Amino acid sequence: MTDGLTNIMLVTDEGALIAAARSEEVDHTVSAVLASIYNEYKVAEQDADPNTPAVLQSIVFDCSAARVACTTFVFCAEETQVLLCVCGSPSTQYGALWSKVELLKNSLKCLEPILSHMAGLTAR
Repeated sequence: MTDGLTNIMLVTDEGALIAAARSEEVDHTVSAVLASIYNEYKVAEQDADPNTPAVLQSIVFDCSAARVACTTFVFCAEETQVLLCVCGSPSTQYGALWSKVELLKNSLKCLEPILSHMAGLTAR
């Protein structure tokens, strides 16, 4: 991968790793942590204004060993979703992460029906 990117993953919002550009044992843990962080921000958003429906669709954050961008890739039944996460080194430019997220989200649209069919989900 280029631009300091280290991995690209499709992750359920429960933390299960569906696919990864680089699949190592640690990536299963990373996917669970990413989903947990994403969900914590969604809960915080709801707590901030309980009268407003949640609108969080993407998040970019820094960790000690990585810089990460996650976005909703496929909306599923019962308010679950599949996330597209792009990981980079701590020095990866935010623009490079976000550009890759947008590029992949558009390029991987063909997977939406497959993911929906496999998991009994519907794409939005």
